[in-house]
Amino acid sequence: MATKVVAAPPRLSWSTATSEAVSVAAYALGAIALAGEAAVHLQQYAAIFHGVRWIGPLFLANAAASIVTIAGLAYTRTRELAGLAGVVISTVALGSLVVSYGRGLFGWQEGGFRAPVAWAVITEVAAVILLSAGLAARAARPSPR
Repeated sequence: MATKVVAAPPRLSWSTATSEAVSVAAYALGAIALAGEAAVHLQQYAAIFHGVRWIGPLFLANAAASIVTIAGLAYTRTRELAGLAGVVISTVALGSLVVSYGRGLFGWQEGGFRAPVAWAVITEVAAVILLSAGLAARAARPSPR
C-alpha cells in the first residue's frame, strides 16, 4: 500500500514593503484616534472637569500626552516608542474610566453613559487596536539575512 505524503501549506510571509505600509497606515490611523481622544478630554475638561481636583489635571495630562505621542508618531525614529506610549495612554484612560464607574477615582464617580464618554471609549479602543497593529506589523517585518 502506497502512502501519500501531503506537503504542508506554504507559509505566508510579508515582504518588507507590505509590513512597512501596514505599519505606517496603522500608526496614522492610531494618531487620528489619539487626536480624537485628546479632543474629547479637552472638551470635557472645559465643560465639566476644570474645577474637579485631580481629575481635571489628569484630563489635561491625557490630552497633552496624546499630542506629544502624535508628534512622536510622525517621525520614523520615535514611531515605535510613541506607538507603545499611545497604547499605554489609552489603556490607562480606559482603565480609569472603568474604575470611575465602580468605586470612583480620586473622589470622582461617573454616573450614566453620556455621549462624550462613548466618544472617549471609541477613540481609546481604536487607538489601542490600531497602534498595537502598527507595532505588530513592525515586528512581523522580515529580518535582513
